[in-house]
Amino acid sequence: MSTAADTANSKPITYRLDLGEGWTRIRLDEHAEADVSAFLDLAFAAVPADAAEAGRGLIAGRLNTQIVAGRAKGGIDFYIPTPGAGPAPALTVMASEVKIPSAAVPEPADVVARVAASNPTARTGVIAGMPAVRIDRSAGLDPEAEAAEQDADDDDPQPPRPRHIEYVVPVAGDPDHRWLSIALTGQAGPGADEAKVDAAVSRFDQAVAELAWTEAEGPAS
Repeated sequence: MSTAADTANSKPITYRLDLGEGWTRIRLDEHAEADVSAFLDLAFAAVPADAAEAGRGLIAGRLNTQIVAGRAKGGIDFYIPTPGAGPAPALTVMASEVKIPSAAVPEPADVVARVAASNPTARTGVIAGMPAVRIDRSAGLDPEAEAAEQDADDDDPQPPRPRHIEYVVPVAGDPDHRWLSIALTGQAGPGADEAKVDAAVSRFDQAVAELAWTEAEGPAS
């Protein structure tokens, strides 16, 4: 599914996604700079200003790269672990708007069924009153292959397993027939606990299950 540029002048998609404690929301609109600045203030609150300058610049550059890339893909917001409180330092959640390329407006249930049929890891359901699909593109999803690798390398530490889980759900009542994509990507950092990532994935699933459409300015972080 690809983002269509002709939705640029559409009314913004507004939703509520409660990821729980430990996540910071970076809006990808005109508020991005302020959100990044607030994140950096929090990250370097205990560091003297002169010592923090280089680190702030480095992280700001990385976040700005993510912002540019996210906007190019129809991004609305991305969420990153709050310094010192986040679930795992290398996880991010991106919310993006998507439009299904089609000459005619497809039925959401038909789109979900086609996506599920073409993705063996897909699961379908209902989210925020609309048919939706969850696709798990994480590495190591083949249980037999994973078990064989573990048997061969029982004495060797396993590298962190990349995670990529995406939900796609049509926006209720949207005249442009857009869809909302919410994707969690990343992995445990070096030496990190995979169980913490598993817990973050479970909380992500719960948050998306409780997704709601709003009339307000946007989602709560």
